[in-house]
Amino acid sequence: MPRAPARFWVSRNAAAASEFALILPIIVLMFAAIVEFGAIFQVYAAVNRVATQFAIAWADCSDSPAGTCQTELNTYTAASTIANFAPQLTASKLTLTMFEVTMSGTTPTIVYAYPSAATLNAGQTLAAQASFSSGQTGVVVTASYTHTLQFFSTLMTPFLGANLTPTYTVAQLKS
Repeated sequence: MPRAPARFWVSRNAAAASEFALILPIIVLMFAAIVEFGAIFQVYAAVNRVATQFAIAWADCSDSPAGTCQTELNTYTAASTIANFAPQLTASKLTLTMFEVTMSGTTPTIVYAYPSAATLNAGQTLAAQASFSSGQTGVVVTASYTHTLQFFSTLMTPFLGANLTPTYTVAQLKS
């Protein structure tokens, strides 16, 4: 009987089985990483698309009669509208802040805002200042999405936490 384990390690089948057992976890990990990076890339592209499309669509709004743009703004935030622009995103994980601003010198003055009590943060103010001249009106849209890892979320979220919340700010001149 003592010869059986020795023959196992010398045979070609045993060598192939042990090599496969050593390589399999690495292959599974690489496959999971490829799927995860693909999902993250898809989320980043979708959030960028939502912010850009909302800015373009809302910039075309004519506020005649007064309040029309606010009504249009409120329809953009519906889950069904978000699903039309980016079906791979879950609407509850998407945060939108949208502003129509008029520039007074280098100071943006908010005309409409979503959510209604929102104020411009530093990044949105810089985007407005870089895109609009004094007297011009434009829209600033920021979309932020909280992505959840599909594989190894408990293990990797502490390391990748900040990278799993893509945020895009888009400024568009009103036509």
